Amino acid sequence: MKLRYLLQRLIMILTGFLFAVYAAYNVFVIVRDSRRGLSNEGKLISGAVALMFALLAVFVWTGNTKTKNIRWLKVRRVSLIIALGVIILLKLRMVVKVIDYLDFSQAHTILYGAAYLMTVAALLLLFIYFVFILKKLPFHPRAAVALPTVAMILFLLSLAIETILFFVYGIGMEANVIRTIVIRPVFYLGFVGLCVYFLMPSVPVQTKSEKAVQTESEKEGQ
Repeated sequence: MKLRYLLQRLIMILTGFLFAVYAAYNVFVIVRDSRRGLSNEGKLISGAVALMFALLAVFVWTGNTKTKNIRWLKVRRVSLIIALGVIILLKLRMVVKVIDYLDFSQAHTILYGAAYLMTVAALLLLFIYFVFILKKLPFHPRAAVALPTVAMILFLLSLAIETILFFVYGIGMEANVIRTIVIRPVFYLGFVGLCVYFLMPSVPVQTKSEKAVQTESEKEGQ
């Protein structure tokens, strides 16, 4: 159990770190690209993305904490719902541009559309899981496993497609080569880590007093 707990903590730390990096990257975009004429809309979108991914980082880093503070638990829940919801809406705003870009005679446009569609679908699955399934896990055992698993596969497929687009067709999703190579994996692997986090069973952490009581009980039972 201790090994499983350490593994879960490692995944939480790494996932939160990836989300924090993506949040910091969007702050960097605002600061750096403002000098190059970044529009007010671009600044607003990058700022919103930075805030939402910061919320994701905090949510993951504070997970599996042993607390009975209902208000804090509600704050964490609402924060994740808002973060996922806003990220989904920001993705959906691109749907018209993606449709206009599609040309079924060009393979790279089809791949781009597929990556976009799978990313949105994966985000929606995580949103549905957290809002409707997580609080009723005993009643939806199959969905509790299926939704994060399918979402994780879709994120990985999207990353694989973007890799093909970049290395085969020379199409990057970010402003330059370095940003594409570094940041796109950060985006997808962060959500892959969140899926894994949801799939891992919670491992309660015992306080010193609880450990003492358990040890005493074991001695009495011998």
